[in-house]
Amino acid sequence: MPTTDAYGQGVQIAALTDAPNMATAAFNLADPIVQRTIMRFASASARNATLTSPVEGMTTWLQDVNTLEIYDGSGWRQVFYGATAWSAYTPTWTATTTNPSLGNGTLVGSYLITGKICHVSIMLTIGSTTNKGSGAYRISLPVATANTSCPGVLGASFSRSGSPNHGPGDSPLFANANSTDDIWFPNITVTGDYDVWTESVPWSPAAGNVFRVYGTYQTA
Repeated sequence: MPTTDAYGQGVQIAALTDAPNMATAAFNLADPIVQRTIMRFASASARNATLTSPVEGMTTWLQDVNTLEIYDGSGWRQVFYGATAWSAYTPTWTATTTNPSLGNGTLVGSYLITGKICHVSIMLTIGSTTNKGSGAYRISLPVATANTSCPGVLGASFSRSGSPNHGPGDSPLFANANSTDDIWFPNITVTGDYDVWTESVPWSPAAGNVFRVYGTYQTA
């Protein structure tokens, strides 16, 4: 009867009393060892097609995106192993009443995920043909926030040619959210007062105005 390795990893080692069977002996050695190595796959889809029932602790390298990931029992999580390039994404700008449209404005975003942490940077530039819509503005996130009471708070800022020409703000995030919630900016006429960012607060967006949202939050 085979014995197991001394490290509790489930590797079966043939005993001298076992009936000779090289194929079984080789499989019993290779299969558990391969599971505990860094397995290489062309892509996440190729990995998922092969590892249909992954086990907690399995580690894989995805060749198409050059990422190292570990299965934590519920999903594959990227391992931060050094300097990693940020990924670009195209955010969506919406409003609670009528959605705005960019026209010739621009909206760009980039993000970096390390484990269950997402670092994100978003920049909206108002164009001359941008339609500002109406209601409280929202901007989509690259990945959903965690199911927790306080997944994070993102910073925000505006820049423009008028007075004031710059100001800080913030956006508390909610659980299981795919976008920011209310984004708060200082009231430009009442010192110490903050208002939710809309088509008219802190002012009506004009061509050349730049709005940024940035920071770190917990992911699902």
